[in-house]
Amino acid sequence: MARAPFLDKFATRRERTNTRDSLEHVMRNIEAVLNTKKGYGFFMHDFGLGGYTEKLGTRELVEALTAEIQQEVTQHEPRLVEPEVKLRGRDSSLWLYFDCKGTFDGQPCHLSLMFHSTTGRVRVQAEDT
Repeated sequence: MARAPFLDKFATRRERTNTRDSLEHVMRNIEAVLNTKKGYGFFMHDFGLGGYTEKLGTRELVEALTAEIQQEVTQHEPRLVEPEVKLRGRDSSLWLYFDCKGTFDGQPCHLSLMFHSTTGRVRVQAEDT
């Protein structure tokens, strides 16, 4: 049996039945998980992303971050089946862009994950497949 997504623990019963199986809810859950910093905001010490300020602007940042995003999405969003996270690129405003591909509700799913390398903020958007 799959575990309930992180945000479902805080939703009312009505919210769970209306939005639980929507792609928007999956994206919101991934965004909430990735915007949580390790050691803060949840009772599990290893929940969320770690701090990357000491690796800012290095190849180690990208490699560590890609692996950690992959692990967090796989572990905390059970509705996205076999997610695969890959770096797509970066821009001059310090955003790193990742593709996250998997299967949602039996259909191919492509999400765009954006990580700001200075603030650590994460945004999630759906991409057309």
